[in-house]
Amino acid sequence: MTDSLFERCIEQIRCGDKRGLKEIYDEYGKIIYSVMLSAVRNSHDAEDLTSDYFLKLWDKLADTYKSGGGHKRWLTVTARNTAIDFLRKNGREQLILDIENEDGTSEEPVSEENSENTVIGDMTVREALETLDPCEREVVNLKLFADLTFKDIAHTLNKPLGTVAWKYRTAVDKLRKHIKEVQT
Repeated sequence: MTDSLFERCIEQIRCGDKRGLKEIYDEYGKIIYSVMLSAVRNSHDAEDLTSDYFLKLWDKLADTYKSGGGHKRWLTVTARNTAIDFLRKNGREQLILDIENEDGTSEEPVSEENSENTVIGDMTVREALETLDPCEREVVNLKLFADLTFKDIAHTLNKPLGTVAWKYRTAVDKLRKHIKEVQT
């Protein structure tokens, strides 16, 4: 979805036209679910949060969108913040710490080869992602499922670009190693 189409949908929502919400949901429902699942690590909660997110988008969140900022980035940031609010309300501070306090020290750049396709191979996505630590899993989810750039992921997670790239590279290496172990 282009920025201009997204902005048209937001304007429809602001005018009370549910078709705008439907278009955004159809385009980004799976991405929002992926962001929620990455944060809360429970499919039932992620489904509920995804529904709540789109209700919130309809009720008031659409009014906070400012054009020109990149709609995918805005969607993922607001979804992630919704998930963190949920974790706080439900006393799941450890997951928040896992999400917010992971820190990398390397500033190595990462080439954007299609390594994710060869890394996952025959494994299911869930099996592969379970081998990663929470921050790595979140970066991989945002890269693969939300199709965000490293720059957008860094903005979404409020982490340096180099840290995000390093986490992604580390995650891909872990997945490769795990696949070799499984295949032998």
